[in-house]
Amino acid sequence: MQRKAPKIGFILLAGLITVFLYILLHELGHTVVMLSAGATITEFSIISAHVSGTGGNYTDLSDLWLHANGALLPVIVALIYALLYKKDAKSVFYHLFSYVFLLIPIGSLFAWVIIPFLYLQGNAPAGDDVTNFLYNFSQNHHPLLVSAAAAFLIAAGVTAMVKRGIFRNFISAIRNQ
Repeated sequence: MQRKAPKIGFILLAGLITVFLYILLHELGHTVVMLSAGATITEFSIISAHVSGTGGNYTDLSDLWLHANGALLPVIVALIYALLYKKDAKSVFYHLFSYVFLLIPIGSLFAWVIIPFLYLQGNAPAGDDVTNFLYNFSQNHHPLLVSAAAAFLIAAGVTAMVKRGIFRNFISAIRNQ
């Protein structure tokens, strides 16, 4: 039982760090689009997971990116991290962190799979990034294309986790130390 306590602590620490990084990357994703549209950032908070700005010249395309980039930037960073992952590293924390670091952004994409179905039924959550994205996207495209794209990204992330040995090393770290 004493050997499991450090692993649980490592997983909790990895989770806390990853949640912090996910929120930072998510809000930076929105911020990049806002700045590219010429907006002035008036508030950026990781604690409340919020960014706001004034002004800006938004087009239909930049408005789509504004809502999508909050999810995409963390996923892109996670996939790059997976490509750089060192499967032979000896650190248990590194393997636990790597797993959680990929799991959270990839897991966040499930909202992008599910909410288009809710949107089609008129039950999408108001004010959500996915719902706001779909409001503009679905004027010219079928909402389930978003579900398909998100499912593809989830599959790419899971494939990267398996092929790069992240999943295997996570299981090994849990069992062996």
